[in-house]
Amino acid sequence: MKRIFRTAAALVILCGTFAAQLRADDAPASQLLETLLSPATSDEAWHKAEDSFRKLPADVAVRALYPEIAKGSPDARSPMKYNCSYPDIDRHGDTFGRYCVVSWLWCKTLACARGGSKVGKTLLELWAQPQSIYGQSALLSALDSFNWVPEAEEPVRKLFTDSQADSGLRAQAAACLLHHLGTKYQHDVIVFAQFSNRQIRDFLFRQLVSPPDARVSGVDAAVVRMGFWLMFEDLAKNEEGFAHGGIGGSYYGAFLSANALGTYLGEGFTPNYKLPKYQGEQGRELWYRETTENALTWWLKNRERYAN
Repeated sequence: MKRIFRTAAALVILCGTFAAQLRADDAPASQLLETLLSPATSDEAWHKAEDSFRKLPADVAVRALYPEIAKGSPDARSPMKYNCSYPDIDRHGDTFGRYCVVSWLWCKTLACARGGSKVGKTLLELWAQPQSIYGQSALLSALDSFNWVPEAEEPVRKLFTDSQADSGLRAQAAACLLHHLGTKYQHDVIVFAQFSNRQIRDFLFRQLVSPPDARVSGVDAAVVRMGFWLMFEDLAKNEEGFAHGGIGGSYYGAFLSANALGTYLGEGFTPNYKLPKYQGEQGRELWYRETTENALTWWLKNRERYAN
């Protein structure tokens, strides 16, 4: 408990530092960033530059960081997924050094600016500039997770409905609209998911059945059908493995959809995993299978109710 309080206090201090106003004698943000990104910078100079950069107003820091963020990571990982823990050490790496520092600063800045309309509006200003797919994804993530503002609805909606846009970005925009505007775009999101590839369909199904969205929308028959569609696809994909005594086949994929559907519908598809028969590798596979079988049994009894 003491550790939790100490951590919370540290975060308050850190965010307060981020919010401090830029002093007149501070170096420009771009100059500070170049110092931080250079592997030739001494450790002492790096830590001094880091301290100064973290005192920048969040909107100034975001503007300075975005051109580097928009370049993407060396292995195309999501900007919110890659965040090194020790940038002062990792900065010396040949492949990830530069991006490691940028990503760390980007995530820290946005986390401490959480809920700030000024940063949200700054993100929209950057949105209006020419940008890469990766850069637009980074802005979407930042708006969605930390700094949503009402003015973001229209540009995000336009991206979602743009048939020429990258399908992954459209799916990300769809999820963002669900998170912040509830059922307003739910029908459009479901239609988009139904005509998308399996990866996007699965991603949007998870968004639609997540507790925050489900509590607002209630049970939607189209979402239920989508979930069972995904489950049947997984079963068909593993059919050959099942036919050969389970070699190479697993119910895990089907289980994920069945388990999510059970929660969404308020049905008990998933047995108690603590029971002895579900222990060990074989027991876990039995748990996956029985969850899937329970969902199938329910569907056979109730599918007519969800036909339309």
